[in-house]
Amino acid sequence: TTLLPDGTVLATGGTSSPGFNDATAPALAAEVWDPATEAWTTLAAMQVPRLYHSTALLLPDGRVLSAGGGLQPAAGDFNRQDAQIFSPPYLYQGPRPVITSAPATVSNGEAFLVETPDAAGIGAVRWIRLSSVTHAFDQNQRVNRLPFSVTRAGLFATAPPDSNHCPPGHYLLFILSADGVPSLGRVVEVTRPPAGEPVPGSRGLALRGARPNPALQPTATTPRVSR
Repeated sequence: TTLLPDGTVLATGGTSSPGFNDATAPALAAEVWDPATEAWTTLAAMQVPRLYHSTALLLPDGRVLSAGGGLQPAAGDFNRQDAQIFSPPYLYQGPRPVITSAPATVSNGEAFLVETPDAAGIGAVRWIRLSSVTHAFDQNQRVNRLPFSVTRAGLFATAPPDSNHCPPGHYLLFILSADGVPSLGRVVEVTRPPAGEPVPGSRGLALRGARPNPALQPTATTPRVSR
């Protein structure tokens, strides 16, 4: 499964047979799941099976790379050293908004400027962590929807408040039109606040390499249990 900029989830590859890594009944059609409606939609089919050790990952232009599979070779298949590119439907729903400038690095809780001539028509700002795929499973992706406001120069967006919501790392930043069409993604590195700077959502200062202290976060009262 691959997280997409419009908030949906793309499923590619796999098999409909009950056995493991069985190429006799491959799932060729891509499917997309919409969390807003909890509905699945069947989309275009790939030309070859993508089974064990296959890869699917989001590209900066909003398309999805589907590659590999077959190592170890499945019954009726072989080790595939080829790839296909999937173009999601949002690429055909209107013009793409443009990011003319975005920061290379942003700290948790920081408000930052995304310059764009299309600010008035933007419906969402999201970033998705860069993919890291093995054994047909993406272990690195996650998505955050960023609150934003419109300014003369573009958009002021705000990063998630702490590393529990948004771990440090590199993310693809997208702005989306009201029709759900994403811009080209910009790579942004998310970091913790510098040492000595206030930590958003806490009453302390950042320590080098430290997360906000959970003891300082608002929590519900926990009843004491007698032993």
